[in-house]
Amino acid sequence: MRILVAALAAASLLAGCRSAGPSGTPAAPNARGNFKYGTGDGQTRATAVEIRTRSEHEGGLLVRDWIEAHYPGYIIRNQEVLEQRDRAYNLVTITGPTSAAQRLYFDISSFYLRIGNDNFPRPLP
Repeated sequence: MRILVAALAAASLLAGCRSAGPSGTPAAPNARGNFKYGTGDGQTRATAVEIRTRSEHEGGLLVRDWIEAHYPGYIIRNQEVLEQRDRAYNLVTITGPTSAAQRLYFDISSFYLRIGNDNFPRPLP
């Protein structure tokens, strides 16, 4: 009985420490320690935010949650997939409260390879 009570107490403590985003998924990180995201800032392909998942659905949620955490009040206006040899990027255009547009790059290679695109990755020339 003590073990069960201790396990329930530990589980509730851990659940209380984990914040969730609006979709119920874990909130996007502000620090470098989250395993779902790389450390990039998304400003260029070289500094793209790496999305670390094998699920296309979860990948889309992670992109949206990262944007909500780092650009509050911004709205996604356009998304485009860019292929570059063995990497795939999601180029997302967002607009803020002042209508200023911002372009962000997300490295989606980890799940893009799995969604049935037989022509990706492209062979080296």
